[in-house]
Amino acid sequence: MDHQFHTTRVLARDLAGTPELRSLWEFANSTFAHGAQQYPEMGVSEGKRFEQPADFTEEMGTDGVTFIHYVSSSREDSGKAKIVATAGCKPWSSAYRLDERVKRMREEREAREKEPAKSPGQDYDGFYTKEHEDQLLKQIEKLQLMNDSQEQDGVARWEVMTVCVHPEWQKKGMADRLLEKVAGEVSSQVKSLGQGPEFKLMVRTMKEINEKYWLSKGFKPVGEKFFEPGTFGSPTGFHIIDLSRDHRTN
Repeated sequence: MDHQFHTTRVLARDLAGTPELRSLWEFANSTFAHGAQQYPEMGVSEGKRFEQPADFTEEMGTDGVTFIHYVSSSREDSGKAKIVATAGCKPWSSAYRLDERVKRMREEREAREKEPAKSPGQDYDGFYTKEHEDQLLKQIEKLQLMNDSQEQDGVARWEVMTVCVHPEWQKKGMADRLLEKVAGEVSSQVKSLGQGPEFKLMVRTMKEINEKYWLSKGFKPVGEKFFEPGTFGSPTGFHIIDLSRDHRTN
C-alpha cells in the first residue's frame, strides 16, 4: 500500500482549544498505554500520560514546539491523514510546572463538586480526584531539584518532550527523524537567542521503561530520583531519570 507522509511544526501555545490538541492527547495516551502494558510489573498500565488535553500544552509550556508526523493512504476510506508520531521540545527547567496543574485541578474539582449530583451510570472522563492532586504534589516535592542536571555552566538546555510513535510504525526510524527535527529546532532557537555554539538536549523519563532507548541514542544519565511503592499505583516504585546529550549549533 502506498503511503504519503508529512510533518508539521506547531507552537504549543497555538494548540489550545483546537481539534489537533485533542488528537495529540488521545494519541499520546494510547501509545503510553501500549508501552506500559509491556511492563505489567510497574503497575502503571491503567494510567494516562495526560489526564486532560490541557495537560499536554501545560507540560509543553508557552515556548514549546511540537512536531507531528502524519501518514495518509489513497486506499483509506476517508483519506484523512493520521498521526503516527510526535515529538516536541521546550527550554529545560528543573521541575515540571506541576504546581500550575495542581491549581487548575483543584479549581476544576471544586467547581465539579458544586454541580448537581450525577445521574446513575453517568461518569466524567478524566475527572480529577483528590488522589490525583496528592500524587502530583508528591511529584513536585521530588522533582524540584535534580542537582546533577542543573549545572550552571552557561550552556543552553532544551528538553525533548512527548516522543510517541504508533505501535505499528515503531522501529522504522520515525523517532530518529523527529529527533533530528527537534535538534534542528533547538539549534535555530539557540542561535537566534545569541547563545551557543554548544547546547544540550535533555530528557526526563521513567528509568525502568525508557532508559535503554535513550542510552542507545547517545544520551547520558545526569540525575535520578526514586518514587516509593504506591506512587500512581506502582507496587514496586520507579525512578525518574534525567539524561543529557551534547550538541553544537548548525
